[in-house]
Amino acid sequence: MQREEIIQICNNEILERATARFGTRKDSLKMFPGYEGAANLVYEYEIDKTPMILRISFTPERTLEQIQAELHFVNYLSNNGVNVSKPVPSNNGNWVETFQAAGIPFHIVTFVKGKGMRVPDNEYRYRTDVPIEEYFRKWGRLLGQMHALKKSYRPESDEIKRPEWFDLHKSKLAMATQLPDRFHRVQVQIQFLLEELKSLPRTKDTFGLIHGDLNDGNFTVDYANGDITVFDFDDSCHFWFMYEIASAWEGGIGRAMFRGLSERRSFMEHYMRQVMEGYNRENSLPIGWMGHLPMLIKLIQVEEFLHYVPRMDERDDELQGELNYKIKCIENQIPCMGFFDDIYSPEKPFSL
Repeated sequence: MQREEIIQICNNEILERATARFGTRKDSLKMFPGYEGAANLVYEYEIDKTPMILRISFTPERTLEQIQAELHFVNYLSNNGVNVSKPVPSNNGNWVETFQAAGIPFHIVTFVKGKGMRVPDNEYRYRTDVPIEEYFRKWGRLLGQMHALKKSYRPESDEIKRPEWFDLHKSKLAMATQLPDRFHRVQVQIQFLLEELKSLPRTKDTFGLIHGDLNDGNFTVDYANGDITVFDFDDSCHFWFMYEIASAWEGGIGRAMFRGLSERRSFMEHYMRQVMEGYNRENSLPIGWMGHLPMLIKLIQVEEFLHYVPRMDERDDELQGELNYKIKCIENQIPCMGFFDDIYSPEKPFSL
């Protein structure tokens, strides 16, 4: 079912009942922009001048048990001192309310919106008269804090728990086995990477429940004091902690993408020193694990490639340029998304 159809069903059959359960009204909702294929509809509203978020999940992958497991994890982090966008129970005392319409279960959750705003929404500017390094260190410290807590986290039950990354993304990974013949080399390299990943040891110090999509689009910053509040845990899964450090690495490249090679290298080294300085205040990885960072960066690029696969035949020069860039990096095992390779051009970033 197309997104517009889902929105229409919600408008006609869901929102009136959902808002009544969470103490607001349908006409008070403001919808956030989305995209075709998104797993949720997201709205903003206020209760007693407190900004709130209402989220409606409707895809088959977002089961009631998975959402309950997500909220259990979020509440655990909150109870242990992590700034998260906290869920709020309904008037009936339920963390999740479910309504059926058009043969689809719609799962509704509300959260307190994080204070401040996302840095990308402020044109990537940080707090006035505060060095940007503070932001990098706080990002790293948040990661370290969550990874340290995850070592002692226990799911609510065997039935209500988050999946492993490989299971959460199995439909996406299936596309890697069904690529056209012209992508044979890409297919081989992706399978090699996945097998290499699966061979990594799983210990409480390296593997656990992670956010799964922790970029600076998924946390807000209180510009009064720099505090970070994390939200959007619906991709949380069991995976290697290094994946989120790789996500943080990717989060820095936009600040140097138009610079020359030496400046890009210098900036990224400085940036990651700050991130890891913050991280190491809260958690430490076993010796040698930072050596796996390039492997996890490759995985992020593979995920981006698979995101484009359904559109691979579109006649869009910009899209095809980005797709061809990723293909060349994957085929030739070029590390760090090609960011430090001759393939990369500051005039035309991440495109051929």
